[in-house]
Amino acid sequence: MFPFKDLKKYFSFLKSRKEKVTEPGLTLVGVGPGDPSLLTVAAVSAIQGASLVAYPVAKMGSEGMAQKIASEFLKGKKCMPILFPMITEIDALKDAWEEGSSKLVEAVRSGENVVLLCQGDPSLYATSSYILLQISMNYPMCPLKVIPGISSFNAAAAIAKLPLSLQNEELSVSCVPDDHEALELMLDDFMSSRKVLVLLKLGKRWKWVRSILEEKKLLGNTLFVQRVGFPDQLIVQATDMPGHNVPYFSLLIIRKRPTLFD
Repeated sequence: MFPFKDLKKYFSFLKSRKEKVTEPGLTLVGVGPGDPSLLTVAAVSAIQGASLVAYPVAKMGSEGMAQKIASEFLKGKKCMPILFPMITEIDALKDAWEEGSSKLVEAVRSGENVVLLCQGDPSLYATSSYILLQISMNYPMCPLKVIPGISSFNAAAAIAKLPLSLQNEELSVSCVPDDHEALELMLDDFMSSRKVLVLLKLGKRWKWVRSILEEKKLLGNTLFVQRVGFPDQLIVQATDMPGHNVPYFSLLIIRKRPTLFD
């Protein structure tokens, strides 16, 4: 049973925990999808013990989403935004990963115990995964640690009281494909198998994705989730969601009706 009646008391408890003296190093910390109460005790402990908290921003001067989620625990902390632009051009992305990795390693070399915040989980479609690979390859002596976070689709399934995957089912997690034909192949495979599909980063694709789901008579099997954990969170059956542009951090859970014995 959760021992606190409200989140303020829970946050006060976490803040009162004694901070450990730690050696210089870098910890990638998953802060969950949006709701600050979904930060794990391990994540809060790492933030509290850090001498420097870094977080990604799409442009300098803007607020980072991971920063916003963890803001309750950043008061009085030395923070460092790192630019990771929302672009698709691979060379520019590589430059950003290399520059970000260099800044983080330099901070560790100067004696800082650094935490890099990551929305959701650091190992799932996350910028921090590329930082992890960059540092592992180019700075192998830098102490590294990863603390997992709750992913958006885990949180969405919990809120919707929907089993993500049962024993005889296969769970497939992917970003929404850019190609119509690729999505149709995924859905055809879904219809002929015992598979549950989770499609992430929906955004502006929703209009044509909805049309394909409707054509294949799968709208009734689809849960639409928008910005789970944030104040404007929306979780509805896809049949109730019009085909207009939706936020980038929207997702779909497509599954056949779960049964106890099948």
